[in-house]
Amino acid sequence: MAGRPAAPVHITNNVLPGNMLAAYECRPRDIYDSMNDDMQWLIWLAEHRVIVNKNDCANCQRPMSLVRRTESPDGYSWKCVRCNTRTSIRTGSFFDHCLLSTQKIVMMLYYWIYEVKCKHVMLFENIDSWDTIVKYNNFFRMQCHNWLQTEQVELGGFDANGQPTYIEVDETYFLHRKYHRGRHRRGKWVVGIIERVSGRTWMEVVRRRDAATLRRIVEAHVLAGSIIVTDEWAGYANVNQWNNGTYQHEVVVHARMFVDEHHPDIHTETIEGFWMHAKRKLRYQSGTSRALFASYLSEFQWRFRHKACLFGKYLKMLSYNYQT
Repeated sequence: MAGRPAAPVHITNNVLPGNMLAAYECRPRDIYDSMNDDMQWLIWLAEHRVIVNKNDCANCQRPMSLVRRTESPDGYSWKCVRCNTRTSIRTGSFFDHCLLSTQKIVMMLYYWIYEVKCKHVMLFENIDSWDTIVKYNNFFRMQCHNWLQTEQVELGGFDANGQPTYIEVDETYFLHRKYHRGRHRRGKWVVGIIERVSGRTWMEVVRRRDAATLRRIVEAHVLAGSIIVTDEWAGYANVNQWNNGTYQHEVVVHARMFVDEHHPDIHTETIEGFWMHAKRKLRYQSGTSRALFASYLSEFQWRFRHKACLFGKYLKMLSYNYQT
């Protein structure tokens, strides 16, 4: 006599590989259509690597079964058939410790990625609390920050033709008052590096912009052989001696010119434009928390690096952050 079929130990057999996930594009309607029932939604989450597709019991080290659980906000949970241990489908994922429904969080994330205004997101998703939307936006932003802290960013070196790559290095001041308007407060110095051809970047908040600080950052993120272009700031005086003398150094004296008329590749226009975009982004935020300033820079770097398929690339980043 046939019994009840065994509960599955996998949610789906179609988890997207990283390259396909990074190329994923969709409209809000596509996501809403996946929310028709609990199981269909779990499959979407597992396929897009937002939750784990299988789970092993911490006690028995055996695969847990996916079982229906009406009292769970997600409709399902993991259960060990040997020791009866239960685990939420959110455990170890992006949703761990989140109180809102996974459906609402994913839609808030989607709208955040595409920079929809908070007041509109609150209307679309029936969110009453401004604090809630701010809290989750900060949470989404911190994912970029966490990812960037583990990312090995190495810029420059030589291109495919064996030619040295141009790197621009500069510093700028954020969060200070301008034109003597507003309450006086100290700003924050940020050192920036940009690889001219690819647009890949590194930004770092620093207490001081002296030669020792600049050297530490450049040697950590710029490969040997690069052509480093800077302004005339004294901290860059000995760049050609850094990293055992493996850098070429070109200087633009802005008091005389912005682009060398004899060597048009000698300029810092790329990073100056980069600073302009970064500061415009912060102004668009209508105020930023000084305590979260580093995470705002990380978000900007992530967006600057990823120009297309943002939602898919963010999901890929989550799978990296949470090993799902």
